[in-house]
Amino acid sequence: MNHWHRSITLRLALAFALLAALVFSALGVYLGRSADRHMAELDAHELHGRLALVQHLAQQEATPQALASRLADALSGEHGMIVAVDGPAGAILRWPDVASAAPLAAAAIPAAHEHATQHLLIAGHELRAISQPITLPDGTQLKAVVARDIHHHTDFLEQLQRDFWLAMLAAALLTIVVGLLIARHGMRPVREIAHMAGRISAGQLAERIPTAGVPPELEELVERFNAMLDRLEDAFQRLSNFSADLAHELRTPLHSLRMQTEVSLSKPRSADDYRELLAANLEEYERLSRIISDMLFLAKADNGLVMPQRESLDLHALCQRLLDYYGLLAEHAELSLDAPPLHVQGDRLMLERALGNLLANAIRHTPAGGKIAIHLSCDPAQASLQIANSGPPIPPESLARIFDRFVRLDPNSEGNGLGLAITRSIILAHGGIISVRSDADGTRFSIHLPLNG
Repeated sequence: MNHWHRSITLRLALAFALLAALVFSALGVYLGRSADRHMAELDAHELHGRLALVQHLAQQEATPQALASRLADALSGEHGMIVAVDGPAGAILRWPDVASAAPLAAAAIPAAHEHATQHLLIAGHELRAISQPITLPDGTQLKAVVARDIHHHTDFLEQLQRDFWLAMLAAALLTIVVGLLIARHGMRPVREIAHMAGRISAGQLAERIPTAGVPPELEELVERFNAMLDRLEDAFQRLSNFSADLAHELRTPLHSLRMQTEVSLSKPRSADDYRELLAANLEEYERLSRIISDMLFLAKADNGLVMPQRESLDLHALCQRLLDYYGLLAEHAELSLDAPPLHVQGDRLMLERALGNLLANAIRHTPAGGKIAIHLSCDPAQASLQIANSGPPIPPESLARIFDRFVRLDPNSEGNGLGLAITRSIILAHGGIISVRSDADGTRFSIHLPLNG
């Protein structure tokens, strides 16, 4: 029951039936009123015609008795017509009989005007009636009332309405059935899309729903679904690569720890030997700790959990402190800073870590006699920071994934390949952008951060 309650097909069919019922109901009310109006106009036309006959004959007869005789002859053969003529002395004519015409003569019926008639209910009969004063040639004033029994019209209209409502009910039921079939047929592309989507699994993320032949109403849905699959495939691939890289990075220090421990336990050793073992193990533990700490930071960044503290920072002063600190490691290269005072909103420790990673990489890849330059500039919306070094160019295939995790340009480097990934996460968390260019003149990292306000 709940399944049908939520069914789009059933809702569409019921909507079609409701719409059809409303249209047919409005049409039925309109046709019924139009038919009733038309019948009333025909009755009024006929009643005025009979009243004109009475008036015409009254101009030709000198006495009420002669008029009554002529009217009886003229009305002979009329069915459903009732006529009452009264004079000063009483009743002159009762047609077709006294029982039918007497109540009509006693009813208060105003004089006719234009094509108006009066609806009456006398002795269980529905009548339309009109009255008009008539003057005989001798000046005698008469009152003529003409009426028509309309129960045949009423019965016909009632039967017509009953037939119409039955037809409307049948049409509504037929509309529901046909609507269900049409809606079910129209929903077939949705079922096909659902069937194709059901075949997609973690091992088949490369499969896509074809857009050829898809109805225009479902094109956007299919495109959005395929785009979602693109994102899932990309995320799944990155997760797989990350898991493999993480396992590889953790395996190396763990393997070293195990080998050193096994060698040390293979035979008795002196306290100094064990002390050297513990010192070597401590270095590996520190390496593991750095990898785990960096991975936790990147995991938080990927889920939007890195929330920098906002304070006003002078980028010039921050860069100067970094140069003073890393200058001891760059005795083989020339360091320079070209920076006006610039203030941004950000987390001091995070930005120091990000810029320190870039500066350390620049020092590591700059040959003896090379140059490392930090340049700051700004426009009305953002501050721009560039760190350039004159080292060898980065190969294009490495440049495309330089911000990925566990990527090392130098396989012999002691780093874990997470520094640039962390730098990018920090810049993105500050609402900034980071990019890199590398050519024969060197490598240049560019960072754009929003200014205060």
